Amino acid sequence: MKAFRVAGKIETRKRSWQKFSKEISAEDEESAREKILCDLGSRHKRKRRSIRISTLKELSSDEITDPVVRHQLGVE
Repeated sequence: MKAFRVAGKIETRKRSWQKFSKEISAEDEESAREKILCDLGSRHKRKRRSIRISTLKELSSDEITDPVVRHQLGVE
């Protein structure tokens, strides 16, 4: 497993765009992209076309700030 930081924009119900940044653990970039689309789509009831990912960066162990991701990867 690797850690990724994904940033982008999600369309709100008022037709404006809200920025987001989220850390996630995944096997590779494609599965990280899929997890973000599934998670944000289900939480905010948005279609995939309403979510735009601008950056997807792999993180080293010292760059991870999310405690859940740190625990999933076994980083202390």
